[in-house]
Amino acid sequence: MKRLDFFELNKPTVGFTLVELMVVVAIAAILLTVAVPSFVETSARAVIRSSVVDLAADLSFARSAAVTRSESVSVCPSNESITPRACNNGAWNQGWMVFYDLDEDGDLDTGEEVVRVASAFGAKVDVTLDNTVTFDSKGAKKTVSEFVFCSSRSSNATFTRSLVVNIGGLVRGSRDTDSNGIHNSGEGGSDLVCP
Repeated sequence: MKRLDFFELNKPTVGFTLVELMVVVAIAAILLTVAVPSFVETSARAVIRSSVVDLAADLSFARSAAVTRSESVSVCPSNESITPRACNNGAWNQGWMVFYDLDEDGDLDTGEEVVRVASAFGAKVDVTLDNTVTFDSKGAKKTVSEFVFCSSRSSNATFTRSLVVNIGGLVRGSRDTDSNGIHNSGEGGSDLVCP
């Protein structure tokens, strides 16, 4: 039989007690309760901001292409996973294409060249547009167009953004002009709302 030494009995134990473990779990639960909603909001804002920047870049590209080649250029929603390519076969959040629109009808016809195809934003963003986007050979438009970007997972208006394409063909993003935390429409100046 082995003899127990006094120093062996008083060795510190390695590990956590049940009470220590429960305190750590409680603190982690409180931190997650506070952090997760904030993360969801930040994620929604980032997705919408990225979507606005991507579409603004392609609209500016379309205007530049129209001026460079002195030909009309249109931008239309197009689901990139559907073949053959066509306008209005999907929503704006499923992608879009930029093409030389020789007859200025806003539809991709035989013989019209596609110059850029954009991939989908995904289901997190809903995009609405009030009319078609066609730039003439001078980069101008006949009407003002306004894209409205909304979070598909939240009706919170603070996430809503818009892009306005004026008759001169210039693209600009929405701003919160009345400092109430909600961006304002580019056309009327009222708060943006999601449909």
